[in-house]
Amino acid sequence: MPWQAEFAGCSWLAAGAQAAVPNLRLRLTGSDEGVAAAVLSAGGDAIASFDVPVRWTLYKSAINFEPPTTASFSVTFASPSDATGADGLLKAAAASIFARNRESTSVSEYFRYYGHLSQQQNMLTDFTRTGTYQRAIFSNCTDFAGKVVCDVGCGTGILSFFAAQAGAKTVYAVEASSMAENAEKLAKENNMDGVVKVVRGTCEELELPEPVDLIVSEPMGIMLVNERMLESFVHARKWLKPGGKMFPSTATMFACPFSDEQLYFECINKANFWTMHSFYGVNVSSLHTKAMQEVFRQPVVEYIDPRYLLAEPVKVHFDFMTATIESLEEIVMPFVYQFAVPTLVHGMASWFDVSFDGSTEQVILSTAPTTPLTHWYQVRCLFDRPLLVTPGNTLQGELRLKANRIQSYDIALEASIPETGVSTRNLINLKEPNFRFSGVPMAPAAQQTEYNYTMEEQDAQNIAEEVNVA
Repeated sequence: MPWQAEFAGCSWLAAGAQAAVPNLRLRLTGSDEGVAAAVLSAGGDAIASFDVPVRWTLYKSAINFEPPTTASFSVTFASPSDATGADGLLKAAAASIFARNRESTSVSEYFRYYGHLSQQQNMLTDFTRTGTYQRAIFSNCTDFAGKVVCDVGCGTGILSFFAAQAGAKTVYAVEASSMAENAEKLAKENNMDGVVKVVRGTCEELELPEPVDLIVSEPMGIMLVNERMLESFVHARKWLKPGGKMFPSTATMFACPFSDEQLYFECINKANFWTMHSFYGVNVSSLHTKAMQEVFRQPVVEYIDPRYLLAEPVKVHFDFMTATIESLEEIVMPFVYQFAVPTLVHGMASWFDVSFDGSTEQVILSTAPTTPLTHWYQVRCLFDRPLLVTPGNTLQGELRLKANRIQSYDIALEASIPETGVSTRNLINLKEPNFRFSGVPMAPAAQQTEYNYTMEEQDAQNIAEEVNVA
């Protein structure tokens, strides 16, 4: 009688190998005469299939035709070259889990970038970031003392060292870039190499020697999701014991409309070169439209004066104990605002918070414009043309972020005013930000909680014609 059995969470360990290839799926088909075929897959993609009577010998007693909690089987190949080829395929499978939907050039550039000490210094000297992580760990020492911890994307190992100082028994510091060598050096020089164990590779391709009690990481990019490291952080839950903790525990992304005429015209002026009809005798004006599109596709990263914000933000929340990789592949933030005064809206501003929910204390790391500055700053996505809303008008639309293959997100920003029928749409590439740093930002107001910038009515009327009536 024909049958089929499928097993998730399998590992491939070749003879003499030091580490197994984890997280494979095995599908077997056969009949009363035995197993007929086998397919191994990872990340939804088939890695290798085998004609079992030729390639495999399976211990049927370990299967019993029903998925057991654990199962082991042996594989016999017809020749050494077959065995070598299969082992190579399966080792490549683990890497393909991380590389799924990511371009190989983007992945290599990503790890090269984080292999530089200058970039690590940029993050380490963000004292709001580093100090908040230290406070979150030290104020919750009971969550670390005597525990096994994993640090995903450890960089120089600073979070691993905080965990060790908080009393962790073992810290597995996972790092895929060449920075792993520096983390090992610092662990040894600071007499922490007995606790901090640096493991080279991505968490998608690795298996740790034991489950962990807590996973700590700094996986946030600009606008929270850039670089798509949140997916690796979520993937690392495969190592977490029941009842374990994730640090950070949750994240919230915020977005609200803003008005900034200076920024808008600055972007317009960037493309004015391409309006020239005689550049050394060459007419380049036919490229002006494309140049404008390129400028407005760039999200603007800088400190935002809170007075430019026009309303309370909308938000989307992520719980890292339950979030799935699929839930991070597309994020939608709808918004609806009504305005009581004439206002010119130039786009949507965004920032994020993360929360460390320890047993003793909850610690918040915020990148809001009303809090101390961080290296994430805030992000603004511009409309391709501003929208004028008048008293009684509604501004509605959405920010839709979709993960792309260059470890970032494509952002579709749509907005309309139903009362006038005016609408705008812009496509933004989060991978290519415009870092607009105009000097030291003014100190944020400690008690500011309202977003109250408005435009004078006469000013709004003066520009209405050129903005919305065209």
